[in-house]
Amino acid sequence: MSNRGFSSRTRARKRAIDTIFEADQRGRADTPAGIDKMLTERKEITAAQTPLPEYSIEIVEGVRDHLNEIDSLLETHTTGRSFFRLPAVDRAILRVATWEIIWNETVPDITAIDEAVRITRKISTDDSPALVNAILDAVRRDSSNVHEADAAIEAAFAIDEDPEEFIDLDEVLSEYESPDN
Repeated sequence: MSNRGFSSRTRARKRAIDTIFEADQRGRADTPAGIDKMLTERKEITAAQTPLPEYSIEIVEGVRDHLNEIDSLLETHTTGRSFFRLPAVDRAILRVATWEIIWNETVPDITAIDEAVRITRKISTDDSPALVNAILDAVRRDSSNVHEADAAIEAAFAIDEDPEEFIDLDEVLSEYESPDN
């Protein structure tokens, strides 16, 4: 597929989609390590004979870092069949757009969806644009829940770095030691 008619940002999205699609075709898209290996290879050798744009790298790294959350979210919002039974190119497009909707605050949700549908029209089946649009709209509506869950997880694992707040276990244990010792 030619990249003519695409803005530089859209071309970067397309290159990220190509990288994730290739990882899927090589059986590597089901783990962050597999996507990372594909990204490393694409940074060195590209079929396009040009280096991956920085934004492509940012997207692929974002998908890699949130792969399990992205796939779970997409599986939840894919109705009628499993997300993993969709065409590989649609899965790659959905992963990229979901990362942009949820974790890239510089891209408006509607822009991420429009770009995904536009790319889908160029590189996938005739039925795919409507499906991609519907799934991504559901993801967009659910994005606030994902942000709330992320915040709750971060809060649960936050470590207070104020040394006075740390518990001195030796002191606590000494209170329970028998005076006979």
